[in-house]
Amino acid sequence: MEKLRHVKILYAKFDLEQDNQGFFEGSSELENLRILKYVGFPMDKCDRVDMLSRRCPNLQQLNIKLEYWSSNNSADLFCLTLENLTQLQNLHLSVERPDIVSGLQLPSNLKKLVLSGTDIEILVSFIVGLPSLEYLQLCDTDEFVQIRDWCLGDITFHNLKCLKLSRLSISRWDASEESFPQLKTLVIEWCDHLKEIPLSFADIPTLKQIKLIRCENESLKDSAVEIKKDVEENEGNDRIDLIIKDL
Repeated sequence: MEKLRHVKILYAKFDLEQDNQGFFEGSSELENLRILKYVGFPMDKCDRVDMLSRRCPNLQQLNIKLEYWSSNNSADLFCLTLENLTQLQNLHLSVERPDIVSGLQLPSNLKKLVLSGTDIEILVSFIVGLPSLEYLQLCDTDEFVQIRDWCLGDITFHNLKCLKLSRLSISRWDASEESFPQLKTLVIEWCDHLKEIPLSFADIPTLKQIKLIRCENESLKDSAVEIKKDVEENEGNDRIDLIIKDL
């Protein structure tokens, strides 16, 4: 076990507390483990995630899912802590109930983050302080949620280079150019209810590409064309590459 570097788990359940099968016997840490994928935890046992971070301190890539198994409408709030994983560069976190997450503590050197779940943009306020974050993907996994607005307010991602929105159930997106001062690529995929990209994105000097993939709303496409046209008229150049891929 000490030499393990890459672990992918499918359809398996591990009890890190009891260790009944002896996977960690004789070794309190798996220091060589770099990649760990598809690990599931019940949300009321999120302390096991902290145990995982202590057992595997040098992870560089992690894919975990927090599952909500209770039939009750109410649930206790919890804070997810992964800041001990100081080597972590790439995190895919799936959360079934983001509304009961009271905090999300991630390592400051994290560069790539994929958040998936229902109403996942609820968690955005917890990740704005990550100074090294360059790639952020938000993915909604429930097609039958209420359509809503998404307002970023004064939230700023200081070093974000690529933003991907996938299947988000939002109709209006309120954000300014100050929210993404270093953004280079904007990808919007299967966001059929989104009416437009904020026109202020034309004022992001680093923006080089806008990509729309399988988005049915024509007004969304029109807003992307308007942003590209605005840059051409005001700056005299064609710095934004607009790609539209339909079904």
